[in-house]
Amino acid sequence: MNVTFKLTGMLVILLIGVVLGLQTAERGIAKVSGVPQQQPQTFYIKQVDKGQMEIAVMGKNVQTASPDQMVNYVSNMGMTLGGSVKNSAKVLVEWVGGFFEP
Repeated sequence: MNVTFKLTGMLVILLIGVVLGLQTAERGIAKVSGVPQQQPQTFYIKQVDKGQMEIAVMGKNVQTASPDQMVNYVSNMGMTLGGSVKNSAKVLVEWVGGFFEP
């Protein structure tokens, strides 16, 4: 079971790395080609109207009434993972900062 958790963790890290790499490559191509009017292909979030947002993930458009509303289980999982990463980073920074307190 320990191997399963390690493998799952490594796959999640790999997936995050691939998505970040796609975004970085896309920004680099836009700088070189000089075509900023195109919408990004990886993630694109645009506020259309009051509270109405247009979200495109990997080229698929998703509409939501408010940013707090969950669209599906994938977005719910992403929000949970993001909150976990945020809280973990906060705890880590506070722990490291504890070494420098008088």
